[in-house]
Amino acid sequence: MYKWISRRALLAGCAAGVAAVVGLTALTAQGLAQDKPRYAMLVRVLGNTAFELARVGAQQAADELGVELIYTGPTENSAEGQVALIDSLIAQRVDAIMLSANDATALTPSLQKAARRGIAVVTWDQDTEAAARKLHIASATNALITLGPAKIALDLAGGEGKIGVISGPANSTTQNEWVDELIRLTKEEDDFKGLEVVEVAYGDERSDKAYNEALGLVNKHPDLEVIVAYSSIGIAAASQMVRDQDLIGKVQVTGLGFPNEMVDHVTSGATPAFAIWNMIDVGYTTVYATKALIDETVSGASGDTIPAGRMGEIAIADNNTAVMGELFVYNKDNVAEAADLIKSLSK
Repeated sequence: MYKWISRRALLAGCAAGVAAVVGLTALTAQGLAQDKPRYAMLVRVLGNTAFELARVGAQQAADELGVELIYTGPTENSAEGQVALIDSLIAQRVDAIMLSANDATALTPSLQKAARRGIAVVTWDQDTEAAARKLHIASATNALITLGPAKIALDLAGGEGKIGVISGPANSTTQNEWVDELIRLTKEEDDFKGLEVVEVAYGDERSDKAYNEALGLVNKHPDLEVIVAYSSIGIAAASQMVRDQDLIGKVQVTGLGFPNEMVDHVTSGATPAFAIWNMIDVGYTTVYATKALIDETVSGASGDTIPAGRMGEIAIADNNTAVMGELFVYNKDNVAEAADLIKSLSK
């Protein structure tokens, strides 16, 4: 089972992780100061807890490796916003762009331009086309990411019942793959055939939209038993809807979320359990993998092994993808402690 990072490891790096993050506005002022290699961590949208946690791990690795970390992203989850930032980073001549892509294909021309300028391109969390990057760091396989919430939903439904799904943007290739795998499980795997996916809705990584989509699911399907949200924003919004509508005990929520955002929803009973990978370790590993790629310690090819600091060695598999590990399940027994640990990062 994939373990949450220890308190000692987090606190050792959190002060530097929070204080040393540099945005593009600061980048211009520092422009010509290139004493250290500069790696840009480009997220899908600013303000998302998943990316803030990845930032902390990335900063820990950057400090260990003597790298300057630039953290940036659009204020809205759009391919256009990421393209504009990629073009800016190319102009600033960064050494690497490490991004969680919000569109699988629209970023390709800009990323290929970056590669032609000698900039290493590594994706993490959500991937692009293989032609647009050299290496992808996957939080877990799509099958493992789908399976965690699916098992919880099966348990919450007592082995059978109707479930609805809240995903992120409709054009998110990765999240669509998770949802497709969930539907496949319910149709083809005997253990999950008792579950019926009655509808898939898209929250577009917006809390208000995800809330309304969750409300629409329960209104259209009064016998709905479980909402599965493959988005940290979606699971929190759906859980709040269940609480607001006095549906606790009637409709249960699970999916992918973060303890500091979910602790109240778990203790209220709206979300008895949920799963997530360790984004701090994902950010940390991404920086180490990028350094290994630039140093030509690895080529990104299948069979290469990334030396990843405290994470040990991580193998690169098919499609130039290195997989981190399994998800961790949170419930009333462990969510508060994990939430306190994450909150300590801001102190």
